[in-house]
Amino acid sequence: MTDLAHKPFLKKVALISGGASGIGLATAKRLIAGGATVWITDIQDALGERIAEEIGATYVHLDVVNEAEWISVIELIASQGQGLHYVMNNAGIASSGNLETETVEGFMQTININLLGVFLGCKVCAPLMAVSGGGAIVNVSSIYGMVSSPKVLAYSASKGGVRAMTKSMALDLADRETGVRVNSIHPGFADTPLVENAIAALEPEEGEQFSAQIAERAKLGLADPDQIAAAAVFLFSDDSSFMTGSELVVDGGYTAS
Repeated sequence: MTDLAHKPFLKKVALISGGASGIGLATAKRLIAGGATVWITDIQDALGERIAEEIGATYVHLDVVNEAEWISVIELIASQGQGLHYVMNNAGIASSGNLETETVEGFMQTININLLGVFLGCKVCAPLMAVSGGGAIVNVSSIYGMVSSPKVLAYSASKGGVRAMTKSMALDLADRETGVRVNSIHPGFADTPLVENAIAALEPEEGEQFSAQIAERAKLGLADPDQIAAAAVFLFSDDSSFMTGSELVVDGGYTAS
C-alpha cells in the first residue's frame, strides 16, 4: 500500500483551537496518526504544553477572542514554510441561563468565545490556507445550534450563529476559488470536560434531570470524544471533497427523538 493510504494527511498542516482536551485533542491524535503536522492552541498552557509533547504536536497559547493573537499564531505557522491546510475552530464554553437570568455580560462572553472566536479563526486562517493550496475548515457547533433546551439561551444563540455563519463563509470562499471548504459539526453530548463542567454548574436536582434527559434522548448514550473526532477528520479528508457549507450531526440519535 502507498504512504498515502497509510498516512492520508502526510505533508498537511492542521491547527486546532481548544486542542488541549476533549474533542479537539481527540481530533489532533487522529490527524497525527494520519501523518499531519498539528498545532494545538488553548488558554490552558501547562496542560497544552504537556499534551502537545505527549502526542507529538506543537502548542501555542491562543485566546480566540483576541485577533492579534490569532495573527501571531498564523504568522508563526507561516514562518515554518509548510503552509496550513486544516483548521478546527473547536474552542468554546458552555453557559447556563434563561431570558430572565442571563446577564448582558454573560451573554456577550458566550457569544464572543463561541461565535466571534470562530469568525476570527476563519478570517485569519483562510488566506494562508488559500496560498497553501486550499484545505478544509471544520467549525464546531452543537445540536443546540439546531434545537434547544431551557436555560441555554446564550449557548444556543452562539452555536446557531456558528451554523449559519459556516454556510455564508463556505459560499464566500467557494466564490473566490480559494480551494477552502468550510463545514460544521454538531456534536451531541460527549464525555468531555465541557459537558462535565456544564452539569457540575447546575443545582444537584437540575444536574440529575439533565443527565436523565441525555440518557433518554441520546439513544447511543454519551459519546467518546473520538467518535466526534472521527466526523471532523472525515470533513478534513478527501472523502468529503464535494462538501462545503454542510452540517454533520453526531449526536447518538438525540435530535431524532
